[in-house]
Amino acid sequence: MSQGSAENVEATRLDGYLVFLFFLLSTATLFDGFDNAMFGFAAPDVRSTLGISREQWGFVSGATRAGVMLSFVFLLTADRLGRRTLLMVTVVGFTVFNTMTAFVTSTSEFVVCQMLARLFLTAEYSLAIIVVGEEYPARLRGRAIAILTSLATVGVMAMAKIQPYVLLSEGEESNWLHALGVGMVAAIQGFFGLDPDDSSWRALYVLSAFPLLLVLFLRIGMRETRRFTASSEDRDSGLQEGERQSGLAEQWKSVGMPWSARYRRRTWIVTLLWNCVHLVTAPSTVYWVIYAREDLGLSTTEVGDIVFWGYGGGVLGHFVAGYLIDRVGRKWTCSGFYVAAAVSIYLLYHVPTLSGQYIWMFFTVFSFGAAITATHVYASELFPTEIRATGYGWTTNLAGRVTEVVTPMAIGLMIVPLGGIPAAIAVVAVGPVLGALLVMRYAPETKGLTLEEVQIHLAREMEPTAESLD
Repeated sequence: MSQGSAENVEATRLDGYLVFLFFLLSTATLFDGFDNAMFGFAAPDVRSTLGISREQWGFVSGATRAGVMLSFVFLLTADRLGRRTLLMVTVVGFTVFNTMTAFVTSTSEFVVCQMLARLFLTAEYSLAIIVVGEEYPARLRGRAIAILTSLATVGVMAMAKIQPYVLLSEGEESNWLHALGVGMVAAIQGFFGLDPDDSSWRALYVLSAFPLLLVLFLRIGMRETRRFTASSEDRDSGLQEGERQSGLAEQWKSVGMPWSARYRRRTWIVTLLWNCVHLVTAPSTVYWVIYAREDLGLSTTEVGDIVFWGYGGGVLGHFVAGYLIDRVGRKWTCSGFYVAAAVSIYLLYHVPTLSGQYIWMFFTVFSFGAAITATHVYASELFPTEIRATGYGWTTNLAGRVTEVVTPMAIGLMIVPLGGIPAAIAVVAVGPVLGALLVMRYAPETKGLTLEEVQIHLAREMEPTAESLD
């Protein structure tokens, strides 16, 4: 991007459109938390209906999370087709496959529907962060991304309060929300000639379709980002007519750019950070509801209350991180909360009292919320506009998600040999500590810099030693 373009695309104030844009994009992160929580809360009931054991559930979860890695393909196309176009596609895809989950009849169908739902939702989440990073002023960028990611936590809190009214235990009296969901499931099953099944978890999935349709309608008012538009114009102005017609070849040529000598070091840094985070966050969210309901004997209402108040701490963590990121800096904020998260997750699974679950759920989600926010800021800042979505896709959605897919499976295999879920979780609690060490040793400090200034800083500070991580 030319210097003149860089000056024109940097926002100087928070205008009405940026507020409207933030509202539109907030739905992506809100539903990410909502859907993750729905998967966790529904786990015991889904396992019962489909006949899935505890050990097998780890493989089911890992397989569905493969969709997160496949979302990488969408982010590749976002650097050619634009952010807005892909955001429209992703909300349609997620709505379709998440709703279809309500009607699966086997484990394999459940895995396929949830894998594809996660594919579209993760791509949508990633694009939302990229768009906010490109559109918001440098002085507000860290806080804007922090608030945006905090809404995933709000989505979990919302699901925590909704699920006791839908996931009814046998003998519990129905209510209007449960009746609406079950009635919709029965009507659609009858229309398509499916065997009737009024399992409560099916109602939970079918009810999620309503707000998503509203989101699709509202997104029509969104514009393409100024940085992407300027970057596309610069790129096209430097191409001959014949070269413009080979857009697909040009797109695939840029796929490997984040791993070139110029960008390889920053790609490795963000990739390793995400793997350290997901080493713990993936199995903890997959197994906590099972641990709480089946090992501790907590009811769906108690589980919902713990998650609600715990994820209230997560919202606070995002806001605290947003403040510290722009005031103290990325490095100390990220590394400090990584260590706090490791300690908290260990204690969550080793203090089995009801009060202990409330306390350590709060501190676990607070710490991870702050750590994840800081990592998202790094992932959205370190690549230039022309390959930002591609770099983000490689680090955050593909290479950075290996542990998210593999670790739940490994935890499932360790449960019996190690004597239970808490012992298996303890093995992976070291992950964020390793991440903190990586941040302090290798991560750059980008506080207060525009995205264009970040590239100048990285070229000066990191590229001379790009071979150090080869």
